[in-house]
Amino acid sequence: EISACLVGSEMCIRDRGWMFRLRFIKRWDRMHNQRTTDVDLHSHCLNVATVAHLLGVIKNKKFGGNVDANKLGMLGVYHEMAESFTSDISSKIKYANEDIARELKLLENTAEEKCVDSLPQFLRGEFSSLIIQNNVDAELKRIVKAADLLVALSKAKEEVDMANNNDFVDAKDNLQGKVNSFLDMPEVVYFIANFAEGYGITIDRLMTTEGSKKDIEKCA
Repeated sequence: EISACLVGSEMCIRDRGWMFRLRFIKRWDRMHNQRTTDVDLHSHCLNVATVAHLLGVIKNKKFGGNVDANKLGMLGVYHEMAESFTSDISSKIKYANEDIARELKLLENTAEEKCVDSLPQFLRGEFSSLIIQNNVDAELKRIVKAADLLVALSKAKEEVDMANNNDFVDAKDNLQGKVNSFLDMPEVVYFIANFAEGYGITIDRLMTTEGSKKDIEKCA
């Protein structure tokens, strides 16, 4: 049994290696950052994965939806895997014209397939539905995209509002416009109204019982 488990172990190592490399890829790398973020942090730790999961739960519990919230969380974890090959590319560059957008999309698709191919055969079906974006259900993909934009907007707001960083002013406005295109989704509207402020909340307010009660009443 042990020898059977070792079959393909080199491929497994490569898969984990690509995941590990995400931490070295800096987001917003052409702009001055008061606080730097990497793709690993952006995708995995408290950000896109948790917001996507939360949006799914809100959709189901508050608005009668029927999506797999746990899968949304995992899609958030893996949605930037292609960047372990391509690095983070600014959307302004990515969509500068149709030719660039088309070629970069092909590159991303190839990178996603390479990530899946680095796994043993028996795992590929499970992970291809998480990593290869063309295989992701359209409804789930849109929720993850909304989460991605909400997290990016929170970063831009932090840089502008808390650090007075003018380098993010245009990004903040552009991201707000993109988020607005998702306001037909009630779970996004609810998140903005009840959770978005939490990104800038002070420690004192977080620790105050009375403040917490008011926040809970607001969300009810």
